[in-house]
Amino acid sequence: MKYFKPDFELHHFSDITADWLKKNQIKTIFSDLDSTLASHDRPAGDDLTNWIAMLKKQGVQLIVASNNSQGRVDRFCEPNGIIGFGKCNKPAASRIEKHMKTVGATKETSLFLGDQLFTDVWCGKRAGMKTALVKPIGQEHEPIQIVLKRKLERWVKSRW
Repeated sequence: MKYFKPDFELHHFSDITADWLKKNQIKTIFSDLDSTLASHDRPAGDDLTNWIAMLKKQGVQLIVASNNSQGRVDRFCEPNGIIGFGKCNKPAASRIEKHMKTVGATKETSLFLGDQLFTDVWCGKRAGMKTALVKPIGQEHEPIQIVLKRKLERWVKSRW
């Protein structure tokens, strides 16, 4: 169960503030896309745009790491001026580790941010970085397989 327990549990990505980043020595955030930064298949909201601006001001790089298609990731990332990698094959960590090298990130100063235990948190743990779990955004838009996974996640969380 320890592989699924995040280092931090947050309500929303915006709970990660400038002070929080400094306190936890985070320089790079690898983030899931759907239900973490935006609702499924939706564009970014103003809250995300403002958060990205804060990250840039702090010198923190945000990188989307998604199991979605590269097309979905590009449509989301390009208007926001951020890097994104699709088809990451989470929870496997090999592609994330490769992307870490590409962007010059270290596991000691990186955070994996996501809304799912079995993909995002587990992947971040496997890559050796800190992990943060957020409450899902727009659950009403989630596909049925995610809804079913959420039931299993609740069971795992009850065992912590």
